[in-house]
Amino acid sequence: MKGILPLPCRWVGYVLVLLSVFSPMLMYLSGMIDDGNWVMVKLGMKLVVWLSLFMIFLARQKDEDGETALLRGKSMKYALLGWGAYYAVALVKAGCDGRLEAADNGAAILFMALTVLIFEFLVKKRKADRLLRRK
Repeated sequence: MKGILPLPCRWVGYVLVLLSVFSPMLMYLSGMIDDGNWVMVKLGMKLVVWLSLFMIFLARQKDEDGETALLRGKSMKYALLGWGAYYAVALVKAGCDGRLEAADNGAAILFMALTVLIFEFLVKKRKADRLLRRK
């Protein structure tokens, strides 16, 4: 899987993630969030998180090659495995508690965040391996 977005989208994605995490807290402290607009703020925050995580994951690397494409695929597989395990535990826990609606949570965002984290780790690991092999 090759990166389809330009390199600056990666940094824009990181900035958007930070803004989507901290801006709702600042909005609450300043009194801009109340019971009437809480759902819209939550929806907007989730949408921005999704967009930013996809921007980070799909942005090209400086040294994009076939190996980076393999790392993207590998990170998707690992994240899917982790997400599946998390979601299975969440379903069992919700079933034991008798609240099946509790199983519908931010598991999909967790999957995308895991994908980005694993991809970043694999890219850094590849760079470290290359550096150590040269010496």
